[in-house]
Amino acid sequence: MKGIKPGAVALMILAMMLAPISALAESGPGIRLLPKVAGTPETRSTPFIAWYEDLGAEGYVEEEFVQEGKAAVYRYVDDENEGRELAIALPAETYRTRLLVRRPASPEQFNGTVYVEILNPTAGWDGDPFWQNTHDYMMRGGAAYVGISSKPVTVNFLRDTWGEAPGFVKRNRSRYASLLMPYFGQVWDVITDTLTLLRAEDSLTNPLKDLVVQRVILVGYSQSVDFQVTYANHFHQDELVSGYFLAAGGEAAKRINVLDGEEEHASGDARNKISVAAPVVRFQTQTEVLNFGAYRVRQHEPADPQVRFYEMAGGAHVDVLTGQIGGKSMARDLLASSFSGGCELAINPVPIGVVQSALLKVLNQWLDGVTPPESQFITLDESKSALMLDADGNAMGGLRPPALSAPLGQYLGSNKGAGFCYLIGGFLPFTGEQLMQRYGTRAALIDQYQAAIHESVRNRFLLPEDVATLNDNLEQYLDGVWPEQVAD
Repeated sequence: MKGIKPGAVALMILAMMLAPISALAESGPGIRLLPKVAGTPETRSTPFIAWYEDLGAEGYVEEEFVQEGKAAVYRYVDDENEGRELAIALPAETYRTRLLVRRPASPEQFNGTVYVEILNPTAGWDGDPFWQNTHDYMMRGGAAYVGISSKPVTVNFLRDTWGEAPGFVKRNRSRYASLLMPYFGQVWDVITDTLTLLRAEDSLTNPLKDLVVQRVILVGYSQSVDFQVTYANHFHQDELVSGYFLAAGGEAAKRINVLDGEEEHASGDARNKISVAAPVVRFQTQTEVLNFGAYRVRQHEPADPQVRFYEMAGGAHVDVLTGQIGGKSMARDLLASSFSGGCELAINPVPIGVVQSALLKVLNQWLDGVTPPESQFITLDESKSALMLDADGNAMGGLRPPALSAPLGQYLGSNKGAGFCYLIGGFLPFTGEQLMQRYGTRAALIDQYQAAIHESVRNRFLLPEDVATLNDNLEQYLDGVWPEQVAD
């Protein structure tokens, strides 16, 4: 860099960020790499929700791209009668969004599978909860991950708010200055463009151009599931999507476009049902079964041989681990002190990520021709207005993690307090004396837990690779609560 004037490097970087995007095809999407730049808060340029750990230590790289294309807005031909036929409401118009890519650094490490997450927009900015929950499984197997900013509110946040509005960390705002998504309804073509890019072999503009992609699984968490259902119902192509993993969603799918301010179908609309010629796994925690009305999808989908339901008793929309992981990104990128600040109860410690990881393997095996386990439903009362609870106050039925077979307390789907506490699981722990009265000895508790772990592995609801983590978590917890004066 000798001889370059001060400030020239920053200008060169800005020029790279705003340079024309090379097109995949004349009518297809184009893509441009966004370089990472170190510096002061005002000059550095790094991805929003970049992973907080060193992916290089896992043999992975993280890259971010701007994707540009043209996306139409669609309408229902017969919306009043819940018809699925579509027509174009607005002709294709330019969009520019971002892709967050995490992939093996070496092509030899890649296992052929790409998980494409519709990044969650609920907070008004992007979240990657599916990656947070299952990243260990993805990286152990050598999969690639791509997150898409898919909603105008999050695109506008990146372009206009992050680094500018009071209360947010200062940033180099040139990174996202070109982003553009004028209409909510463009999302469907945006997703298709992304999938087309990832499937384009021998294309220099494919962000995974050095990898041989064999299958693509469209994934999402919470609100993102609403997008997945609508995409599957109207835009699915076998050559683009191999299967769907719908995690922690509710009943309502997204409308094809916004009508009278509403972007979701009403309860009971036939278009809330996913109907697609590809394997679908629905994962729910007990938070969503009632609070999100997710139990209503039982009314139509269980008869579909392409869909499996796994409702996790004792699980919560946000558990203690995902709360901690999400908090790290928020603290770094948004100056937020805590994801769960103000919640009155302890956070539910039952890990949901290890169950989702096991079910991801179930889905992949299903794609390979292995029949998945039968659906598992949490037990509701006759009115379907309440969970049926056991003597400890824990949900009955459903996919049962080891913690429910050797409970340490009552595991709740929601917490108490303002903000996002209704999404964060609560925990009412037994005292050390209550644990001793129930189990007799610490060793007996651990033995009971171990038996439940083996059962979960046998049922394919837990991976052997995650057993050690569960055991360590239990031991650490008991170190803090088991009465010291009582010997085993």
